[in-house]
Amino acid sequence: MFKINHKLFILRREKRMNQEKTAKFLGIDKQTYYRKESGRGEFTISEAKRLCKLFGCTLNDLFWSEDDAS
Repeated sequence: MFKINHKLFILRREKRMNQEKTAKFLGIDKQTYYRKESGRGEFTISEAKRLCKLFGCTLNDLFWSEDDAS
């Protein structure tokens, strides 16, 4: 089962960015971004850092949840 990154989805929507604009910001195609946001792929460290800078958060804030601790 794939785990959608809800935090990323919410932050992206709050910035009024769609998946296409976010993908363009990262330098990847829209389909690749969709797969990564929906949990079917993983962001590279470079992409993750760029997302954190864009959304003003840390890697932990964006990619780690309390559920992951167990």
